[in-house]
Order: sequence, then structure tokens, then C-alpha cells
Amino acid sequence: MVRSTLTLLALFNVTMLFPGKAMSRNSEEREFNGKYQKEYLDKIAFPIGGIGAGMFCLEGTGAISHVSLRHHPDVMNEPYTFAAIYVKGVENGAKVLEGQVPTWKWFGPAQSGLGRGDKTYGLPRFEEAVFQTRFPFATIDLRDKDMPLVAKITGWSPFIPTDADNSSLPVGVLEYQFANTSGKAIETVFSYNTKNFIDGQGTIRGVKNGFVLESDQNNSGLAIYVDNAAAVVDHCWFRGAWFDPQTVVWDNIRYGRIADKQPVKGVVPGASVYVPLTLQPGETKTVKVNFCWYLPDSNLSIGGARKVGQAFTGMPCKGTASGQQPVSGFVGKQLLNSFDKGGDGLTGIIQSPEFNIGKRYLKFLVGGGSQADRTSVNLVVDGKIVETAVGNQTETLSETVWDLKPYQGKKAFVKVIDLDVYPWGHILADQFVLTDNRNEDIYNLSSTSTLLADFESNGWGDWQVVDSSEEEKQFLANEEDAEATYRPWYSERFKSLNEVIGYWDANRAMLEKNSRLFSDAFYSSSLPAEVLEAVAANLTILKSPTVLRQWDGRFWAWEGCQDSFGSCHGSCTHVWNYAQALPHLFPSLERTLRETEFRVSQNTEGHQNFRVTLEYNLYPFIIRALGR
Repeated sequence: MVRSTLTLLALFNVTMLFPGKAMSRNSEEREFNGKYQKEYLDKIAFPIGGIGAGMFCLEGTGAISHVSLRHHPDVMNEPYTFAAIYVKGVENGAKVLEGQVPTWKWFGPAQSGLGRGDKTYGLPRFEEAVFQTRFPFATIDLRDKDMPLVAKITGWSPFIPTDADNSSLPVGVLEYQFANTSGKAIETVFSYNTKNFIDGQGTIRGVKNGFVLESDQNNSGLAIYVDNAAAVVDHCWFRGAWFDPQTVVWDNIRYGRIADKQPVKGVVPGASVYVPLTLQPGETKTVKVNFCWYLPDSNLSIGGARKVGQAFTGMPCKGTASGQQPVSGFVGKQLLNSFDKGGDGLTGIIQSPEFNIGKRYLKFLVGGGSQADRTSVNLVVDGKIVETAVGNQTETLSETVWDLKPYQGKKAFVKVIDLDVYPWGHILADQFVLTDNRNEDIYNLSSTSTLLADFESNGWGDWQVVDSSEEEKQFLANEEDAEATYRPWYSERFKSLNEVIGYWDANRAMLEKNSRLFSDAFYSSSLPAEVLEAVAANLTILKSPTVLRQWDGRFWAWEGCQDSFGSCHGSCTHVWNYAQALPHLFPSLERTLRETEFRVSQNTEGHQNFRVTLEYNLYPFIIRALGR
């Protein structure tokens, strides 16, 4: 095995190599892809979280830091949160489940003049810690001569190649394993303790075997809970001044007191969950601490979209409009296309004349946007919309069939709306046909069918462009005035924190199995240890705030991260066109980058911008300010 005096640090967007001798007077060599200990632990931050879902980091000592759950990097966010163990009858038998605090943290943090009551640095810890990564798993072994047990922390979150969705979950887990190394039974109390770092002026509610740090956002927050039915929860730390809450909590821990307090209203400083454990000689037990978060809103504000004109003016479109990707699938030479003469910024409503429903089916072609309340074709009967069809975010029209049996003998009209000024804020439609044959060839009509509209004339014929109703005008006003902000993929997949928790609890075993399958295969490779270590370090970028995944699943990325914000926008090609992990491990996400490159960043002459620019609007959150 090649040995080196270099230690590797992977943080977000860089792999940094530091000469080991420069790190400490007592530096020792370590093997590539091997274990980290002593001074090599000092600057490890292992990301836990999903692709574009936010993260927290497990440090080499076992501490939690870099908590970045709100869609931007927060490198300096090291909240007052920690696990601890108490062993009954043992002097110095209460310790934070971490190794020693790195020397560089002791002095110099900002606002330290009145003490650091917001840090746990003064609490007793284990003497020895050894860190090892087998991405996406990290383990830390803890030992201390005072303790009749050894502890092992395993931190991970799902990372399953080709399964982008399960690799993008806003979840993680820390597993604390304890082994009794003494010759007699020991009684212990495990606890996980945290201030409410999600909202310091917020409250904390209950969840099974844990608690939720609630956010000021509606129906959102961070759930921390264990998988042990013996758990007891203190939902409200002592409400005092200065450092009183932290003092009371540590006194509970070091004296083995288990506080049981129900949720209360008002501001809550913090919460703890306790698990009593009895370990026989040589026995091992594990407590799994689950982290699930749901923070769908963001302050990544990029301004609003803009209405630029009235749709459906002039005459039907002769196929593909200026600035539009090629339109196909329509019949004849013309179609209804609300993108024409203005793009997605056009809005409007057009409707057919009223007709009698005397045939069984209404068939037509539709394409474009996919949001029913914004871009759609609708059937109106008795003043109510009874059927709705949308596109699938392509410029290829596809066939839709409505069964009109419930409406026989009634009058109806077709109403086509475009109230959207965001990407795919347009609608395509053509060839409206009434027929009694569900299999009617819409491209070659039979003599028994009735053609309502084919848009082949020089105008709209008896179709009328109508004024928006007051409700629709208000809808447009709200859309134009609203501030557009980034929403993560998981906000569309899950509608609440409880849904995230339910999915995680039901699928955790499968997700761990599949993640370990990747890890085992990767580390069994015959690649040199130096290469394995470098590749694994760089894979952590996909779990960092360098990458975002929009509500519709599309991937977007910064070039890298600074302490509190992303640096250099736009999934730029001089970074992401060289990336290898994404196309090989998550091709579905890579394809969204190619869509950006060829459908958004390329003009009609073939020129491609290497950043997604303000002129293009595939992603609402990208187009409005990221290029400023």
C-alpha cells in the first residue's frame, strides 16, 4: 500500500491536499483510503443529505456542522446539537459522543467575548476518535479509558446510482452503536439534545419517539427521532436566561436524569430525546437517530416573470414560432399556438362557439405547458369546466379523447387558456373533432365525424379571443406581483414533513441495502487507493449545496460554494461539461443539463452560452437574476 504524508479534505466543491507534516508537530503518516485519526480528523466534514435537498455534515470527531438545509451553503453553521451517553455508577461517566474538539476551534470565533454558550466545546468528550469513510457511509469509533464501553457512529443518507429520486431525499441518519467492554452489566442513558436552530423564536412539537423543530414556514421543520419504543422526550428545555437551558440539560445528562415534558406553546429553547439502555458484558445495542426535514420555501429570490402581451392575436400560427423549439404533430399547415409573436410572456383566453353535444367523443391534439390552471384546453358545460387537457412540456402535439357520454344533449364550448408567463407558459392545440368512433383517425377524418376547428383559415373564424374574468385577472396580477423563488424537488414529491417521515420509515431498510450495494461495489474496485479516495471525496459534491434540484426534477448547479452562498451561477459548461459522476451514475439528471444546453442556451444560429442566461427561461429561479 502506498503511504503518504498527505491528508485529503473534501468540502463541497474542492478536494484539497494538505501536507501532513504542516498540520501538526506530531503528524503521522496515513494510508490513502484508510482511517483518519488525531490531527487528520480536524477538518473533515462529511455531507449527509440528498441531491439538491440540503445537508448537514458529520465531522471527523462526530460533531454536527455545516448545517445547510435552506437551499444555500451555511459553512459556519455549527448549532448547539449533540448526542451524549451516561453510564451509571462510573466516575466521569457522562460524555458527549464526539472526539476531542479540534485545536483550531478553541480560539478566535466571532462574538466570543462573553463566552460561547452556543457551543458544546466545554463539555467532556471521548479521548480517542477514528474516522473512516466508505461513501455514502462514514464511521467514527470512539474510545475512552473512563468508559466501560466503546461507541461507533455511522452516518449516511441514500445514494443509489440510477435512482435519482431516492438519492434526493431530505433525510439522513446517525446510528450510535454501543458495546459493553466490561465484565459486568451496565446501565446507560443515551440522549440526543439540540437547541431549536431551525427557528430560535419558534416552538417544538412532538413526533413519535422524538420532536420537530418547527419553522416559521407553514407545515415545515426538522424532525429528529429515534427508532426505540423506550424513548422519552423532553419537548421543552428549561426556559431561563443566559446559559440556563444548556446548564440544566447537561445536569440532566451527567446525573442520569430523564426529563419527560410534553410539548408547550410559545418559544421553546430546545429539546432532548432519551433512550435508557442496559448492556450485558459483551453485548451491543444501537440507537438510530433519524433526521427528516421539509423546508420547501426559500429566500433564493430572483424576481418575477413578466407579461409581454396578449396571446391569440392576429391569426393561427404556421407551425413553429420565432424563438420556439420545432413544433410537430399538428394537422395541416396551421395550429393554435399561444407562444406565437411573444413567447411565454403572452397570456390570453380563446374559446369556441357553443355547440350541441350529439356525438360520443371529442378528439383533438394538444401540446405545450402542463399546468391545468394555467395552460390548458377545457370543456365548459353549464358554465362549469368539466374536462381539462394539458400538454407534457414538449412542442409535439399528442392526441386527447374526451368521453362526452355524461353531457349528451347539452350545449358546450371549448375554452383554451394561457395564464402562465413562466417556462412552458404556452399551449398548443389543433384539430377539434366530434365523433362516435373513439378510434377515429384524427389525421384522416371519416365522413361521419364533425370538424369543430382546424385553424387553417386566415383568422380565428368563429372562435373568439375573450377578456379574462375578474378572477383570472386577479390570478394574473398575483402571478406578476409574486416574488419567484426556488423550490426543491422534494417539495413536489412530498406535501408535508409527515409524508417525508412516513416514506423514510417505510423504505429506510431498502434504501440502506441499495446504498451499501453501491458502496461495497465501489470499494471492492481494483483501482489504486489514491484514486478511490479522490473519487469518493469528489462524489460528496453531489450531496452539497453546490447542486440544486428544482421542483420539476431538473438539475442545476453552481461552480462551487463560498461560506454562505453559491459561487458563479448557471450550470456552466466549463465545470459541469467535464463532470463524470452525474452522467455515469445519474443519467436522468445529466439529461436535464443537456436540455438546458441545447434547448435553452443555444440560439437559432447554433451559438451556446456556457451559463444559463437571462434571455432564456427553462428554470424560473435561474432566469431572473442569477446572471446579474
